Amino acid sequence: MINMKTLFDRLKPDIKEQLILQEPLFPTLCGDLIKLLKENVAITELKLGDLNNLSNFKKGYTTKITELYEMFND
Repeated sequence: MINMKTLFDRLKPDIKEQLILQEPLFPTLCGDLIKLLKENVAITELKLGDLNNLSNFKKGYTTKITELYEMFND
C-alpha cells in the first residue's frame, strides 16, 4: 500500500508555521483546521470555507481559486 502524505504534511512551511503559531490565539479554528488537514490527503476533500479559513494564514489575499491549491506542495 502506498503511504500518501496528508494535507498537513503537504502544507507549505510558511502557512503551517503561522497556523501553529496562531493556535493559542484561535484554538478552535486552528485546531479544527489542523485536524482536517491531518485526516485528509486530497484538497478536494475539504470544503471551500475550510480552504478560505486556511488562506488567512498565508501572506497576501487569495483572489483566485487556484491560489487555494497553491498553498500545498505536490
